Amino acid sequence: MLRAVLIDLSGTLHIDNQAIPGCIEALNRLLSSNLYVKFVTNTTKESRRILFERLTQLGFKVNKDDIISSLGAARNLVADRNLKPMLMLSPEAMEDFQGLECPKGEKPTAVLIGLAPTEFHYDRLNEAFRYIENISVNPKSSCCYSN
Repeated sequence: MLRAVLIDLSGTLHIDNQAIPGCIEALNRLLSSNLYVKFVTNTTKESRRILFERLTQLGFKVNKDDIISSLGAARNLVADRNLKPMLMLSPEAMEDFQGLECPKGEKPTAVLIGLAPTEFHYDRLNEAFRYIENISVNPKSSCCYSN
């Protein structure tokens, strides 16, 4: 018996700032059922607030807490492991990491990279590489990868 539905956002419910025809009505019918419905996305370029606002402006009746993104998963990992990352994120994604970025003058314990073309230049990538190099060879650093 079907109990839950995970719905991708971009390309499933909308494309950019336009709802896919028939999706609003179909989603309303689905939400009126007894199914557990969550919205998922692998975007790293926008915060959950921006995603939520886009959906509601398009006419979708969704709860902000029902949106699960890879950016949110990364945020949870950073918080759970008490990491202080160097963030290479778009300005639209940064709000999901408020208070979690490595403080100025301290060395990061992680590097988090999202879709952020403005961050992809030699100086910034070189800085990230140096931090990653230091984190990976320092046994006292907390890394969030496994072999």
